[in-house]
Amino acid sequence: MRLFGISLGEGNMKVGEVFTFSLPSKTTCPGATAWCLTHCYAWRYEQIRPACQKAYQSNLALARDIPRFTHTMIGILPRIMPNFRLHVSGDFFNADYCSAWFEICKAFPQTRFWGYTRSWANPEMQEALERLRDLPNMQLFASTDSTMPLPPEGWRMAFVLTDPRARGMLCNFQGGEEDSCLACGYCFDRDKGNVIFKVH
Repeated sequence: MRLFGISLGEGNMKVGEVFTFSLPSKTTCPGATAWCLTHCYAWRYEQIRPACQKAYQSNLALARDIPRFTHTMIGILPRIMPNFRLHVSGDFFNADYCSAWFEICKAFPQTRFWGYTRSWANPEMQEALERLRDLPNMQLFASTDSTMPLPPEGWRMAFVLTDPRARGMLCNFQGGEEDSCLACGYCFDRDKGNVIFKVH
């Protein structure tokens, strides 16, 4: 769905019927490691779907204008929206962009937002991400791989299965236990713990 220069995903086989917002992979990922860049599933998807790549670039162009982006997102998102997935592709690229999502999430207190970020590893962004993560309707995971340190205390973590430190629940969708993220609900339930993903 495209409105006022913003392209929103309307779900896929994995997440279910959930609105999503994405940015270009790699170039918006200040916390990416060499491991992450090598195994980036979003980048592979963009290579075979040029239309998605174009949509994500358009989203980034608007996201760089923080006041306009914030105002537009609050204006176009449905008032009744149970769940919203941030960044199927891409990541939080600076602190101001994190603050924009803080305002958007506050404007939709009834919506459960969730996402996974490696930008926690960027010291310049930690404060803004902590502020966003502390919102009651936001579940933000610190993604990590075996080449990274563990995130600060208090974060829910998203591990890859190949990381010997991995602890938590294996993704129910990847394990064949649930049909989608929406059907499972584990990641956007703040009372749950860490999650482990197979490399995909």
